[in-house]
Amino acid sequence: MHQSISIQNSLPDDIALKIASSLQVCDVCSLGSCSRFWRELCGSDYVWEALCKDRWPGHFVDENSSASQSQSHEGWRCLYISKHSEMSGKADLVTNFVERALAYESIEVGNYLKAIELLNSLQFGFKDVQIFFLKPKLNVLLNLAGLHYCIVWLGIPVTCSTTQMDAFDVYLL
Repeated sequence: MHQSISIQNSLPDDIALKIASSLQVCDVCSLGSCSRFWRELCGSDYVWEALCKDRWPGHFVDENSSASQSQSHEGWRCLYISKHSEMSGKADLVTNFVERALAYESIEVGNYLKAIELLNSLQFGFKDVQIFFLKPKLNVLLNLAGLHYCIVWLGIPVTCSTTQMDAFDVYLL
């Protein structure tokens, strides 16, 4: 009988952890569903700490901050999920604001600018905008507001912003 060698037996844990920590969130979740070995590895604080710090770099600068202290009680994965849910709720506020402003089939410049200011006041980072506002099936004005916010408020170069839009199949025309 042919015995297959499983990857977890042939791959050192530190290499497997390095692989998992270099992935994006959706890929970590997918990999974690492959086996018990990968589920445990992909659920480790080492992987989720890197994901948190990558997505919200300014949030974890001060090691004595309340966010850093709270992570020790709940773990980095729970902190990521909690912060993502918080940002999702904030994204819903912006989306609802724009949709209310569009009730009459057009949006006034003042309301458009308020939507962008709302993004800033809610402290969206570039990755948050990518996740919540640069989607192909989202209202084009929300795509445009996200792009405008990235360029003007976050200082993201136009070429970087448009490259990200292309990667996500978001087109404003």
